[in-house]
Amino acid sequence: MSEGRQGATLAATLRPRLRFAAAWVIGGAAALFVANLLSYWAIPVVVVLLALCWLGLFVDGLVRSWRWRAAGMPALLPTFIPIFALPFAAFLASHALYWSHVAPSWWRLRSERSAFDRAIVGGPVPGGVAGIERSGSRIAFPTVMAATGTWAAIVHDPTDRMAAARGWNGGPVAADIARVFGNHTIWCQRLDSHWFHCQFG
Repeated sequence: MSEGRQGATLAATLRPRLRFAAAWVIGGAAALFVANLLSYWAIPVVVVLLALCWLGLFVDGLVRSWRWRAAGMPALLPTFIPIFALPFAAFLASHALYWSHVAPSWWRLRSERSAFDRAIVGGPVPGGVAGIERSGSRIAFPTVMAATGTWAAIVHDPTDRMAAARGWNGGPVAADIARVFGNHTIWCQRLDSHWFHCQFG
């Protein structure tokens, strides 16, 4: 096979596999985002489906590389495509899971801001909130209470110190806010002004 024909064959073979790998990375992150919004138990299902898709791409790459080798074309790119996709998938999946926790709190605060503002000064608890936790000037509105003991809340912090909680993926949490509501503060994300979404465990 001529060098030009080999190059054309290589490009024609790699192009759809690259597109599939890109769709797997981006679509997988989107699927994890939606699954985590809907139910924690949807995550294992999505992970298994994504793993099977990756395995299919990897096996396809092995078969294609073997056929090219038999034809005198020593190219391993089809095998490496799914391997190269893994770090990109991990990066996007981490961010998708992070923001899938934050998005519901951001939307609830945005759509019911007046109710939260009234609750700060003694008004009724906004809908969908389990109660109110107070710690000095800080107020937490728990929105998720997991059976494992972890919980999430929309937190009003006029001091803005909750912004120092960066425990996602093992980041640091400042000592003065580590147990501000009696639980271990894991991480916080600013929603608006002095409002934060926080995870506690």
